[in-house]
Amino acid sequence: MEILEEKILAKQIFKKYSINPRNWNFIISTNSIRDGFFDATVTNSDESWQLKIDSIYKPSPIITGTKLDIDPIKMKKTFDEDIIPFGYRKIDPPVFMNMFRKISEEHEMLSKKNTDYINRELNFMLNSMEPTVPTRGTDYLYGPFLYTSKNLIGKSTYHDIVSDKLTSNIKKKIKERYPGYG
Repeated sequence: MEILEEKILAKQIFKKYSINPRNWNFIISTNSIRDGFFDATVTNSDESWQLKIDSIYKPSPIITGTKLDIDPIKMKKTFDEDIIPFGYRKIDPPVFMNMFRKISEEHEMLSKKNTDYINRELNFMLNSMEPTVPTRGTDYLYGPFLYTSKNLIGKSTYHDIVSDKLTSNIKKKIKERYPGYG
């Protein structure tokens, strides 16, 4: 198992994404298994990656991860079919400005109604856009990231072993970056 860190990990996953930008999911558990770190899975139809993140609350977290040696179909079965796939979506800034202006103008009316209206509008817009490979000089939306209180990792001995190795690696990185923290 090859454990990768932030930049190399991001390049590897982006390289795979660039080959086929469809059917990706990026799911982050807000509850750690037992180590105080956040767990994430990045999947597509062909592969799954397990990540360990030191914090979701800082702009540059320490992240380690590895490609999983499991059938991605098994991993996909744990996801809701209604989840909007993760990806880069080309945007037209005036379209978004108009949508946000409309929401702003209807704010008073919306505050008295069910706020699911905004979510429905955004979901409709995201679902109508096909994920694509980004190019320089174009505006994109990036996501969505699904945050859940469920932990999708650690359901098997294999996942526990991978999680423990990622935890050891992230602790080592924290000690290297912040030697004064033990």
